[in-house]
Amino acid sequence: MKRILLIFILLFIACNDNQTQIKKDTYSLISIESKKITFNKREEVLSTNYNKPYLLVFLSTWCDYCLGQAQHIANINEEFGDKVNIYGIFIDKDEELTKLKDFIEKSNTKFEWYYKGDIAKLVDSYKITTFPFMLLYDKFGNLVMSYDGLTPEEMISFDIKKVI
Repeated sequence: MKRILLIFILLFIACNDNQTQIKKDTYSLISIESKKITFNKREEVLSTNYNKPYLLVFLSTWCDYCLGQAQHIANINEEFGDKVNIYGIFIDKDEELTKLKDFIEKSNTKFEWYYKGDIAKLVDSYKITTFPFMLLYDKFGNLVMSYDGLTPEEMISFDIKKVI
């Protein structure tokens, strides 16, 4: 009887640790319009992705190259329309909302921008050290390509065409 009780306790603890691990791999992001999405690193899926390929774009307002990259991503967004989801993520945790909105206006981007939530944890998780930085996923949430630094628009478009 003691063995059965011990096995049951160990099984319960092991299952409980699994739940903790899943929770650690979940990141919430909040957009400038106060929309919330959840990014689950274990499954690599965004809660609002709607079964499409998606591009995560990590940028900063203080990075000169980021503005140029954002303008290229705006062109990509126009080219592919609703065939791919693009999520802009500001890494500036304490940046004023007016500066973020100015950046969005200057870059002429029409996709969602996220600036609050677990962004620092997400950046640490991917060990992102240079900006701009982008991650392209297929519709199943599999990482297809990462782009480190300023990347030509044509290269990103070519990769997106492969996963549509």
